Amino acid sequence: MSSNAQTLPDTFKLRLQTHFGLPRLPFRKTMGYDEMFDSRVQRELLQGLQMWADLHGMALVTGPSGAGKSITARRFARGLDESRFRVVYLRHARSTLNGFLRSLNRALDLPMRQHAADLFDQAHRHLTASGPERGPHPLLVLDDAEAMRPEQFDVLRRLTNYALDAEDRFSVLIAGTDSVLRTLKDPALEPFNTRLSFVASLKAFTLEDTRNYVRFQLLQAGATDSLFAEDAVRRLFNASKGIPRRINQIALQAMMDAAVRGLDDIKGEAMARVIAAHPLYDSPGGP
Repeated sequence: MSSNAQTLPDTFKLRLQTHFGLPRLPFRKTMGYDEMFDSRVQRELLQGLQMWADLHGMALVTGPSGAGKSITARRFARGLDESRFRVVYLRHARSTLNGFLRSLNRALDLPMRQHAADLFDQAHRHLTASGPERGPHPLLVLDDAEAMRPEQFDVLRRLTNYALDAEDRFSVLIAGTDSVLRTLKDPALEPFNTRLSFVASLKAFTLEDTRNYVRFQLLQAGATDSLFAEDAVRRLFNASKGIPRRINQIALQAMMDAAVRGLDDIKGEAMARVIAAHPLYDSPGGP
């Protein structure tokens, strides 16, 4: 049985759905922002971002991989008034400074230039434009920012310079894993750090959040919320440390195991067996 429970072939999906009598599969990797579980920690982050949007400036959101930063950022951006904000997404892949500026210009639908200075000037003019042609307030969303280097954070700061910082002509939401914080400890980035008007860390689920998340996933899929016993949910929480993506991974693996063994539900001892056999969760500390 494959350990990659997020990429099941259609025949395996159908077998799982048929075994448990489900119209759809729970704990899926792909889920729209409008289907997002409304956890307490994500709701608090969303409310903070909504208040920050009116303040403008730069915001930073960090958290463990798989905690839900990207989907929360998408949910926030989708909820903005399009007459007031123009959202531009930029998923950051590790690259040179020139490559970063080229990606930014491409995201802004600007022509390519050969030199980094020309790319910088072009993006700066576009983002700080004034007059009636300016339109809604630009808001850049930089996801996967853990790949950004100090010089790229610094050029981002310099892009925001306008009229001696008297006005924020555009806003930037930066999202990345906690490793971003290590990068930002570089003394050269102190000017960047002081420009952040909102900083938040998305925490993992609590046990109660995990319990509600499992129930939500099951009910969304048409299953009863008793498919996972309470002891199984507790073991799931301990192994996943409350990270939603890990919860999905282990829970779906447990459903596959139950289908193979002909079990109608998942109790604590079954969950313990699945966790102990999983290559990524074979120690108390998890992956």
